[in-house]
Amino acid sequence: MSGGFILDTPEQIRAFGLLQIYYKLKLEVEHPNGPKWAGSPKKQALLILAESGIVPENTHLKRTVFVAYKSYLVSLGILKECDGHGQ
Repeated sequence: MSGGFILDTPEQIRAFGLLQIYYKLKLEVEHPNGPKWAGSPKKQALLILAESGIVPENTHLKRTVFVAYKSYLVSLGILKECDGHGQ
């Protein structure tokens, strides 16, 4: 198997889980009529943000939660800041 990778530390596994929520929420923000999941990525992101003491201004809007969650992942070094093209 070439080109694969293995996540074998707790930090890597946690980062992978946080990124899954990020990309699901991003997809819901960019495509409101797109896929739906049994567990709401917005609610999952809000829970993670609350555990870190972060409360977005308007928790009812997916876009607001997405921006706050993205900033949180950037601050952790899990996600790189983009150059302004897209979210």
